[in-house]
Amino acid sequence: MRSWYHGPSVNFSLREFNSDFLDVIQLDDKIIPREYCCIKDEQQVNRGLVGQFYNVSSAPVVVLDSRTILIPQFSFEGTRPPVVLKDAWIFAGKGHVDKGSGKQSLIVAKDTPQHHCPLTKDYSGNTDLKILLPRQQTVYDINYISVFCYEYAVDFGHVYFDLSPQDVPVPPYIPPIQNEPSTVIPIIPC
Repeated sequence: MRSWYHGPSVNFSLREFNSDFLDVIQLDDKIIPREYCCIKDEQQVNRGLVGQFYNVSSAPVVVLDSRTILIPQFSFEGTRPPVVLKDAWIFAGKGHVDKGSGKQSLIVAKDTPQHHCPLTKDYSGNTDLKILLPRQQTVYDINYISVFCYEYAVDFGHVYFDLSPQDVPVPPYIPPIQNEPSTVIPIIPC
């Protein structure tokens, strides 16, 4: 075991206890987990999501922790798609952007597991969306984030990326602390 201190042992006296301070673990070869900035489009490095339809775009995407992602300056013309395509979700998965490769993500402060609705309003680039990946996913399990019409399998816009815990360690997701026992919340229609 290596130590940054090579002098004599330091002795601490705590009332009735004596303890020798023998060694300190050196962490200078470890990367401390922290937020990761930025996931961006390879061709347009000042953008995160790049849209194919309905003006989907964002600034470069920030990974806050293993399940929480910030999509800054989100833009999407959610009122413009035909009625049959008003089924746009923030979608995350691995592989080609497709129904079978991804899962719908919650938008923090908008969605809950009991009230999860599609994006049906306009976002003009003035809103930062914070999304929460499903329990079965972390940022290391996915390689794309998309605005996706689930019913008709239409990718409105996306960004691809590849993160590994060795190269980009981010903090673990810590769920919110509940002071009261969980109660059954009724499902609210969108």
